[in-house]
Amino acid sequence: MVDWDDVKQSILGWLGAKICPGTSIFLMIFGLALTSSFNVEAHRSVRSSDQTSGISIPNLTHGQLHIMIRYRSAILDLANRQIQPGVEARSLQNFINLQFAYCLWGLIPGSLSDEANPFNECSHAYLAASKALLDRLRKTEETRSRADALTDEINLAMLQDAIALEICSNSFEPFNTAQVIMPEWASVAFNPLGVLLGFVIFGASAGAFAASRNRGLG
Repeated sequence: MVDWDDVKQSILGWLGAKICPGTSIFLMIFGLALTSSFNVEAHRSVRSSDQTSGISIPNLTHGQLHIMIRYRSAILDLANRQIQPGVEARSLQNFINLQFAYCLWGLIPGSLSDEANPFNECSHAYLAASKALLDRLRKTEETRSRADALTDEINLAMLQDAIALEICSNSFEPFNTAQVIMPEWASVAFNPLGVLLGFVIFGASAGAFAASRNRGLG
């Protein structure tokens, strides 16, 4: 069981030492946004009408998310080792980083396990893109050996884990690097885990801002 009080105190301490006042104000506003109700129309994604200019990305099953999240960093590290990465690899890397940021860097509890979570679809997006990037790396001479080894590890993990076969409502539609997948921001305020994180971010940011002011006055 996660002790959220300990988590909050840890974040407070880190932010108090690392974050500047301007960033703290931004996070305070963001925390308030998470914990307040939005009077906007709910939406899952912002998709461009052009579905041919980007790279098509096959989706993952609900259960495969739990396996791919273990290998996302290793895949990106391998991609960064390329001396002259191809256009497709760069596009996939950019898409992964963008979607990961939109998903708040995987910090939202339940974003992988709960298909009703406002951040579940964008989690599908950056993890499916990670798998697509690995497939591209297998076609490049300088990364093929390590990419093949990672693929074997992932395939074995999926065979050993029965949960990898589970699907959800976000498991079917493919993605495209030309299409940005946004969280369902209008639902965040009504998601208890999202509200909890909002309070943590707000409290941590307020503490960091106060600590920064005190240092400035000292």
